[in-house]
Amino acid sequence: MKEILKTTLSLIVILLFSTLTLEAKTPKSKGSKTSVLVVRGGHHYDSPAFEKMCESLKGVDVDLMLNAHLYAMKIDEIKEKYDAILFFDQNKRYPELKRNKKLYMDLTDAGIGMVFLHFTLSSQPDWDEYHELVGGKWFLRSHTKDKSKVSKYYPEKTVDIKIVDPEHPITAGISDFTLTDTYYGKIYMRNGITSLLTSDDTDVAPSIAWTQKYNNSKVVYIMPGFSKGAFENPSYKKLVANALKYVGAQD
Repeated sequence: MKEILKTTLSLIVILLFSTLTLEAKTPKSKGSKTSVLVVRGGHHYDSPAFEKMCESLKGVDVDLMLNAHLYAMKIDEIKEKYDAILFFDQNKRYPELKRNKKLYMDLTDAGIGMVFLHFTLSSQPDWDEYHELVGGKWFLRSHTKDKSKVSKYYPEKTVDIKIVDPEHPITAGISDFTLTDTYYGKIYMRNGITSLLTSDDTDVAPSIAWTQKYNNSKVVYIMPGFSKGAFENPSYKKLVANALKYVGAQD
C-alpha cells in the first residue's frame, strides 16, 4: 500500500512539474491575443488610468515594465515573448547610451512591431535616427537653435478627430470622434508616413496619428494619450488596440 501511495505521489509531482515547465516555456500567445511589452518611464502621466487601459485592451495581453528593464533584455528574449512593443517613455535630458540605440535598431532588424504614444515624440532630442523610426519629432526649445521652429503643445484641448481611411486595419470600426487631451503643433513629420487621423484645427499638426514601415518593423505613432479622459475613451482604446494588433501581425 505504501509503495502504491509513493508511486502515485511521484506521478503527481512529475505531472505538476511538466505542466509548470510547459507554461514557463510557452512564448507569446499565437493565434489568439497579441502579446505586448509596455515600456514606461521618464515622464509623469495618469499611471493608474493608463495601466487600467492597457489591461483592458481587447485582443491584447500586456506586460508593463520600465524602460531600464527593456534595456536589460536581449533581442531573442523579446522576440520570443512579444509580438509588439508599446512605448510610453521619454528621455530628453541625457544622451542615449550607445547600447540602447543599438537595441532600438536591432528591434527593427528583428521586425518587432512598435507603437509610440504622445510624449515619445519629444524623446531623444539629439538622436535623429530615433525620430526617423517614430516618423516625427517635437522640437524642444533647449535643443533647437532656431527658436522660430520650436514645437507647440496645447493641453486640455478639445479636438474633433477625423478618420483618414476607415478601411485601414488600425482605424477599422472607429468613427470620427471628439477627444480632449494634449496635442502638438509645428512638429516634424517624415516623408512617406501614412496619416491615420487628422482634424480641422489649424493649431494642431496636420496628422494626429500615422503609420510607416521602418526597416522590418511596422510602426505607429499616436499623438493624444496623456489624460484619464483619453485612456477611458472607447474610440481611443480601440485605436491603440488596433494599432498593436496591426504592428504585431506577421505579413
